[in-house]
Amino acid sequence: MAQAQLLVTLPAWADTLVLRDGTRIGFRPVTADDRDGLALLFERMSPQSRYRRYLTPKPRLSPQELTFLTDVDHVRHEALAAVDQREGSIVGTGRYVTYGQQPTVADLALEVVDDCQRMGIGGALGRRVLTRARQNGVALVTATVLWENRAARALLRRLEFQARLQRRRNRDGACPQALWIATSRARAALVSRRPRKRSSV
Repeated sequence: MAQAQLLVTLPAWADTLVLRDGTRIGFRPVTADDRDGLALLFERMSPQSRYRRYLTPKPRLSPQELTFLTDVDHVRHEALAAVDQREGSIVGTGRYVTYGQQPTVADLALEVVDDCQRMGIGGALGRRVLTRARQNGVALVTATVLWENRAARALLRRLEFQARLQRRRNRDGACPQALWIATSRARAALVSRRPRKRSSV
């Protein structure tokens, strides 16, 4: 009952983004009915895009992961879908997930299908997710991307994140990944320390 009442109070997100070719992209909250839509979104992403999104090779999503991605309370875990209004397919998502016992700190994740990247959808999702985070009392938002993902780094800068470089080491000491750890600039002073644990999605 509490979940149903919460969903009723959410904004309609009826605004749209018009792409250069005239395609209209609408934005709305993700719901439990989006399991198939998110599965199809994942299938449309290339192995490279999946790797950049999850920071690890990701050939498939498990049923448990799909449940996590769609079981959203819209407060501690918010997720928005970008929907191609021509056929209703989900072409991207943006979400934040708060850190454990730190409800004012959250991690941001964005994903857009390959054929819709570099069209402004990721930025539109990011701005809307950050707006929802502020409305829900989140004081600090973090994001982690691969250093080689220049497009993602540029997007986070446009969203007014600041960052530092960190290298991830394997157990053997090798450093196959360089990570870009970003935090929202405007609210960094409101949090006493950066969280140590990053959300898994």
